[in-house]
Amino acid sequence: MNRIAACLLTLTIWASPLASAQPVATPEPVVTVTIDPQRVIVGQKATLVVTVLAPNYMPAPPALPDFQVRNVVTRPLGAINQVEQREGVSYAGVRYEFALFPQEPGNFAIAGEKIGVTYAAEPPQTRTTTIEVPRLVFEGFIPEAAQDLDPFIAAPRLTIEQSMTRSAQDLKVGDSVTRTVTLKADGTPAMLLPPVTFARVDGLTLYPAQPTLNENLDRRTSALSATRVDDATYMLEKPGDYTLPAIEFAWLNVSTGKIEHASADAIALHVADNPALRASGLIEADVAGWNWQAPVDFALDHRLLLSVILVVLAVGAWYAPTTARSIRQDLARRQLAYLNSEAWSFARLRASFHQGDPEKMYLALLGWLERFVPQAPFHTIEALKRAARDPLLDHEIASFETNLFGPRRNASSWSPRRLLSRISRARRRLLRSSSSITFQKPLIDALNPTTAYAQTSKWQRPVAR
Repeated sequence: MNRIAACLLTLTIWASPLASAQPVATPEPVVTVTIDPQRVIVGQKATLVVTVLAPNYMPAPPALPDFQVRNVVTRPLGAINQVEQREGVSYAGVRYEFALFPQEPGNFAIAGEKIGVTYAAEPPQTRTTTIEVPRLVFEGFIPEAAQDLDPFIAAPRLTIEQSMTRSAQDLKVGDSVTRTVTLKADGTPAMLLPPVTFARVDGLTLYPAQPTLNENLDRRTSALSATRVDDATYMLEKPGDYTLPAIEFAWLNVSTGKIEHASADAIALHVADNPALRASGLIEADVAGWNWQAPVDFALDHRLLLSVILVVLAVGAWYAPTTARSIRQDLARRQLAYLNSEAWSFARLRASFHQGDPEKMYLALLGWLERFVPQAPFHTIEALKRAARDPLLDHEIASFETNLFGPRRNASSWSPRRLLSRISRARRRLLRSSSSITFQKPLIDALNPTTAYAQTSKWQRPVAR
């Protein structure tokens, strides 16, 4: 019996060092991921919480993915440092929050994302490891009461505002108005706010602008507010009374679960005739039959040349044949100069517009711009529009190019007569502006006198160097 007790005591003594020699599990980083709620209304927020913990401490922040999911808008909300005790081991880390806004109904999964963690495994030595994020699934849905909304808008609060900017207090043909509509909402991203559709009105030309989107995220409360601003300019082309229709959106109030409406009132416009604009040639009346204005414009543009030709013809009939030959040579030189002049190119441009062939009109327009001195050094259509600063000319050129280069030609969408009138008006004004510019007298060729100074005598003091 004593022998058995001695053997057991010996085994116990030998087993104690072996048990103490067994390796202890090394603490590893821990990543936990949650999402709340897992079922959220389309356009509203589901909060993704990612917590990364590592034993001891992390000398650098974790390398996180951006958690972009198809058809989901992701916004980072912030990060908070974390310290925990697990099984006697001190863990330090960071808690990250992301806001997820589904753009359409359906199930969405976060999977395959990885996080890089650098931590002090055995201080001061560090170790880097990569941990895969657990798979998460959440759902976006549209409540039954809002199934018929198009577009679908959900928010705790939504307002619509509008303003009108007039180019003149008393509107007349040729003036413009700009309608600005602003949508403001809480709890939804700006990119999910619907665009405003501005109505097209006969007698007014619509020029919509690019929208402006803004967001404001409160990092303390995670509250998100968004603003979308749409505006459009109407050019007033005809006199009369017009109404810009009201703009209305139906939206789901997620706080009450009820459908509400936000609207901007209709705007009434009274546009008066503009006799001064019509008299100046900016607006042409519809004249049937022969266009008598073309030869009159031609004579006004070339009155000096016509006077010279008449005088030369009269002198040639009076003087001897030798003088007549000299006059004929002078006329030939003048004709050649005229054929190479801007005036002749513009005459060809006017003739092409009277023929009504858009392709010939476009080539003649480019040819005239090459010789139009006020356009130097940029002889292009864009340079003409920038120099003219005429919205009506821009509109007519845009209609002309759309008709010429668009997929479908529509001859009724533009008027050659209106375009020629706008070009003629811009040409006369630019030529007058160019002729009124006074140029400075050039400097003389030699700024220093040409007389050489007398050479210094060799016994005089030399120049210091």
